Amino acid sequence: MRKECPMSKIKAAHLVFAVLCPLLAATYAQMAIARGQAAQRPVVAFALPAAPPANAVVLFSGKSDELKQNWYRRGTTEPAAWAVERDGAMTPNRADITSRAEFGDCYLHVEFRPTVDDQGRTRGHGNAGVGLQGRYEIQIMDSFGAEPSAGGCGAFYSQKPPRVNASKKAGEWQSYDIVFRAPRLANDGKVVEKARATVFHNGVLIHVNEEFNGPTGIQYGEFKGESAVGPIVLQGDHDPVQFRNIWIVPL
Repeated sequence: MRKECPMSKIKAAHLVFAVLCPLLAATYAQMAIARGQAAQRPVVAFALPAAPPANAVVLFSGKSDELKQNWYRRGTTEPAAWAVERDGAMTPNRADITSRAEFGDCYLHVEFRPTVDDQGRTRGHGNAGVGLQGRYEIQIMDSFGAEPSAGGCGAFYSQKPPRVNASKKAGEWQSYDIVFRAPRLANDGKVVEKARATVFHNGVLIHVNEEFNGPTGIQYGEFKGESAVGPIVLQGDHDPVQFRNIWIVPL
């Protein structure tokens, strides 16, 4: 097994924080200004990079062989059976998929789209999710125009609502940029620091270094307890939500 150079981790971390720190500072400044003007939290969108940096692990960029090489059907070692469309999106086929690679601390970029029918109506509720380490879900839902909730788009599923609802209409492509800090475990396996995440939804900061209460409902089957590393899970057993442009930078 190739040992990872500590310096590469440091460079990756510096890259992420070089991008995020000015954005966070600007966000807090905007929020401080708005506090005296309105009760509603402001929505400040940033143009985060969608293209993977040089040190990213590309999990899916629209190629069929990437789906076979990088993803399993959840709970098996069989290749993922999702369909890859001509436009470079992948469409679920009644099952979750799991990345073959496992990650700890990371920066994850993923784009998604709740699909609509010929009349422009959302198929189902646009219900899906992105599972970090197969244990911590950032909810996907058609939540356009809704109040933020623990079951809405951008929520730590069933735990914490997003600060603001940054959802677009169903049928439009959306994005998550997630800076994830894995739980810290003692030698006996007990959690001494819970998992955390900072999340941008469509460039809008919706969670700031928020702590997960523990694993969410996406954890079942092969994912027991908590771990320092784990795979990325994309939900495909609920509603037809498409995914594209998925890359990750280990930190």
